[in-house]
Amino acid sequence: MKKISLLFLITFFLISSFTIVFADRNTATITTYNSSQLIKRGDAKIYSITFVATSSNGFFVIQDALSQTLGMTDTKAEGAEATSGNSQFQNFVDKPLEFSTGLYLCISNGYVILRYE
Repeated sequence: MKKISLLFLITFFLISSFTIVFADRNTATITTYNSSQLIKRGDAKIYSITFVATSSNGFFVIQDALSQTLGMTDTKAEGAEATSGNSQFQNFVDKPLEFSTGLYLCISNGYVILRYE
């Protein structure tokens, strides 16, 4: 009986020592925003954007910037809906939007759900 128990323990430790542990590579954050703000400084990636208008003529703009610079060339994504309750989804999972300066969201008459890191 002792030999079987000892053999079981040795086998268990050998098998457990060869177990491969994988790091969690999906560290994306999902957050809802309803006002213009700097979301993150420095490098960032956006995987998806959902916009929902809460009143007429809602829009959003996402920029690679630290502050609002509408009309400049640092706009990465934008969207608009004419009617309250309408929404749109933008998927960038296969090729994420990349930011180097910062992730700034400008929003009016709606809210945005971002999946980013």
